[in-house]
Amino acid sequence: MQGDEMLKDVRERLENMTIYEVRQIAREVKSHLTSGQKGAIIEAILSIARGEVELAPQSKRGAPPKSDRYDERLVADVLCCREYFLSLNGGRSENPTMTVTDSVCAYNALPEKEYCGYLDWDGRNYFLFGKERVFVSELFVTRFSLRLGDAVRCKGLKKNAADAAGASEILTVNGTSVCEPLKRKNFSSLTHLYPAMRINLSCGDNVSRRMIDLFAPLALGQRGIISAPANSGKTTLIKSIAHGICANYRDFEVIVLTLGTRPEEITEFTKSSDNITYFYTSFDRSDEEHLSRANLAFEYAKRRVELDKNAVILVDGLYENVPAEFIKNYLFCAINAEEGGSLTVIAAMPSDFNYSGVANTVLSLSSVLAAERTFPAIDILKSYSGREEILLNEEERRLSVALRTKLSHGETAENIINLFKETKSNAELAELIKNGR
Repeated sequence: MQGDEMLKDVRERLENMTIYEVRQIAREVKSHLTSGQKGAIIEAILSIARGEVELAPQSKRGAPPKSDRYDERLVADVLCCREYFLSLNGGRSENPTMTVTDSVCAYNALPEKEYCGYLDWDGRNYFLFGKERVFVSELFVTRFSLRLGDAVRCKGLKKNAADAAGASEILTVNGTSVCEPLKRKNFSSLTHLYPAMRINLSCGDNVSRRMIDLFAPLALGQRGIISAPANSGKTTLIKSIAHGICANYRDFEVIVLTLGTRPEEITEFTKSSDNITYFYTSFDRSDEEHLSRANLAFEYAKRRVELDKNAVILVDGLYENVPAEFIKNYLFCAINAEEGGSLTVIAAMPSDFNYSGVANTVLSLSSVLAAERTFPAIDILKSYSGREEILLNEEERRLSVALRTKLSHGETAENIINLFKETKSNAELAELIKNGR
């Protein structure tokens, strides 16, 4: 919806009011009142909305209003219109006789173009984060019920190349054209259920994904921890999990959040051909930027769940770059919602992180195997999933128990990993074990 349409909506609502109600709105928005006629008062209010005049100090002269009640929503919309038009003009009011069309020319605005990004809050204004920052009026936020993390495509104008653009029309929200406020659930009101629907990672003969399926099976809504010492291959494992989900579940929203990342790793991640949404910061960013990007990624994931989608967010660098008090808040976002939709959180943490009472699946990596250059360095005996009896079928349970028993009886982890490498599927491995290997 463009600026003139916003003003048209405000005008229609004013015209449907009594003159007493219109006067009260004019007082609240600090309009210049030069006439007692309803039409003149409406025009004065619209001049405020277009940012054409300065706000007038409230006068104590004259009779007091018949009522101190007024339409707070309409006052907010008038002031939001003003904020939007002033943003196009660098915050300055213009000649009161200037029309909206003239003002665009007077502002020397650059041609209107489309912008895409994620709605975020910087403490002062709403912005779209994409290649450029775009101011989004609170009027748009209110009218379309926008929330933090919404993926927004809009049209915007810029006064000049150095300034942020101002959104003039919202085209889509989360990939859907919007004409009315979005009807969706509120994430905070969703009901938590135990994870029950299995996520199968196996595709092809990838060893790490086959081992996860067997020893730490994933499910929708899990709160998972990759317990990993330094240099144990956790980043490679995160990428493998992400690719496995994308290959097997094209309708899932896969999100990868990496904080404090080396720039070459960022390049490798973002060159992936899979349908993965990436949020990242490099190691030279500030603590505030790490926290802001983490918050944006999780808010984006929540918005998917509110639309009954299944989202999986894989996180690396959270422990090292985000204050400790925020970590459990992010992990708590995992949910298998009774109302529909799910958010699965898999976060890499150092081996000394206390995940007791937090995680319902743990994938532990071994520093010993990593030092011996045995990959994937998965510590089978320390990896597990809660309620795995409902996630694994009977054949998988027998195979899992058999391999764990071998380790307990002195078999080396390297030999077990080699068994996976010698076979192309877990079913083939089960047959191998039945035959006495």
